[in-house]
Amino acid sequence: MPRFLLVVTILSYALTSMALSTDVPGSPKSAQPASANLAPFYVKIIWPVDPATPGIERDGPVIESWIAKDIVENGRQANFRAVTAWVPLVEDPFETTNLWDGKLDGVHRACMVGADMIERKDGRIKISFGWWGAGGQEATVTLKDEPGSREVVPVIQAKTKHGVPHVAIFIGVPVK
Repeated sequence: MPRFLLVVTILSYALTSMALSTDVPGSPKSAQPASANLAPFYVKIIWPVDPATPGIERDGPVIESWIAKDIVENGRQANFRAVTAWVPLVEDPFETTNLWDGKLDGVHRACMVGADMIERKDGRIKISFGWWGAGGQEATVTLKDEPGSREVVPVIQAKTKHGVPHVAIFIGVPVK
């Protein structure tokens, strides 16, 4: 009987130590995909307007000074307006983010505009913006994948009689 108790005691110690040394699943925070810890990116569409056109409201989303400065300093145009607020982009390369329905003050001024995050690797992000007009114009932008990176890109293929639409891209702070 003492041998039996000794064997049971040794086996219970062995099983307990094996159970304690097994991998315990990580916290839900560590189980998130890698992209959940990356900085999100946002887009704002800037549209050229004719100041003499009646019915064009001046109220709308704010155009940040760095966007206006880039457009004006590069001599692209002087009259423009933001038609969207900052829109967060979906990071899935197989899913498109609808940015704008093409309406300005209830009137269709363009086709709808969407964006696809094509690639995010090696410290760079590549985004494609499409559907500006009937011809399916497209613009592709690549920028550094770090918080605070920003870019204002003219979509020359979608030029209107009042100027060139622009896309402003901003990379925000990583989600924790």
